[in-house]
Amino acid sequence: MEEFAARRWYLLTLRTLNFLKVVRPIMLSKKKSEAGFSYIDVLIAIVILMVGILAMLSALTANLIRSYESEKRIVAKQMVVSTIESIISAKEIKNAGVIEGWDSIRNFAGLPAGEIDGIFLTGFLPIREEIGGDGAAGTADDACASGAPCVTPTSPTNNSAEVEGYQRRILITDVEDPERPFPENAIARRRIDVTIRFVTNAGLREETMSTIVANY
Repeated sequence: MEEFAARRWYLLTLRTLNFLKVVRPIMLSKKKSEAGFSYIDVLIAIVILMVGILAMLSALTANLIRSYESEKRIVAKQMVVSTIESIISAKEIKNAGVIEGWDSIRNFAGLPAGEIDGIFLTGFLPIREEIGGDGAAGTADDACASGAPCVTPTSPTNNSAEVEGYQRRILITDVEDPERPFPENAIARRRIDVTIRFVTNAGLREETMSTIVANY
């Protein structure tokens, strides 16, 4: 970006000087004997100075935008890592009616009562400062709709603030083992894809991380 701005400054300066080479002799044709700086000399200096200042401002603005986006991307990466760590930790949690260990490490599918369902909600959802009473990020007690606290029958109400400008999506898919085909054998590995979507001056950006977890 700086190289582009410097090149643009150079081209504008060159065009200005070429233009003034033609105009200046005409305006000074009747003042060849006058000494000192003329108005046209001052004008030339001002034009060159302004072109340089504009180029510097353009480069500075580009640097600030890039710095702002880099900062938000670092935050998004931290959110991705902490979410994956939370999901892996949830695999070891046994909390009847809330998290049933390995069987709960799936996306919520709305299974009938009595069957163990996944606990991780689907789609891009708000991110809150606290992950809720179940200790897992991306579940009903911290990823509910914007504008209201997260209320669930199995966890305390989550009134923590939303993290503005960020959304999270958790996608969990079964990974079949050719040596232990399903459904004869239970699924022992799952792929986790966590994507954080965030807003910058240039539009929407996403940061994604994937991992494989196993039930052993």
